Amino acid sequence: MIRDGTPGISLSMDGSVIGEWTDSRARMLSKTGDGKVRIHGADGEPLYLFSLPGEMVSAEQVSNTEVTLTSEV
Repeated sequence: MIRDGTPGISLSMDGSVIGEWTDSRARMLSKTGDGKVRIHGADGEPLYLFSLPGEMVSAEQVSNTEVTLTSEV
């Protein structure tokens, strides 16, 4: 799960936070067609592109601040 917990981004696995980074510009997330997550700033400009290793099993846009990715390594 990738969550925009403004002012930063949190990565979690099985309900536990495994990584975080702060970026006061990050405001929303969007799932790409190929199962990656684009992190956007306040005016919608793309800031980062996040992906998981392995084969993508599923990707769900939960909200504009949360995306869930499942991959098989």
